[in-house]
Amino acid sequence: MSDMKQSIESDAFWVRTLFIIMFSIIYRILDVVVLFMVIVQWGFTLVTGQVNPALDQFSAGLANYISQIVRYITNNSESKPFPFTDWPTPKSDMPTEQ
Repeated sequence: MSDMKQSIESDAFWVRTLFIIMFSIIYRILDVVVLFMVIVQWGFTLVTGQVNPALDQFSAGLANYISQIVRYITNNSESKPFPFTDWPTPKSDMPTEQ
C-alpha cells in the first residue's frame, strides 16, 4: 500500500485535517481581534500617554497563541493550541516596552 493511500485511510490524518481547518478559521478571526486591539491600545496610549497594562499582557499571550496555531497548522508542532492546552502566558524573554 502506498504512503498516500495509508494517509487517506488513516483516521488520525482526517482528525488532524479537521483541526487544521478549525484552527485556520480561528486564526482568521484573530486577525480581526488583533486589529481591534491595535486600535484600542492606540487610543488608550493617545489619551493616557501609556499602554494599557491588562491589554498589553493579554496581547502578549495572544501573540504566543497565534504562534502556537501557526506551528500546529504548518505541522511544526503536534501539540494542539488552546483550548486543548492552557492559555499561553507571555514569554519572559519577550520584553514589553512601557
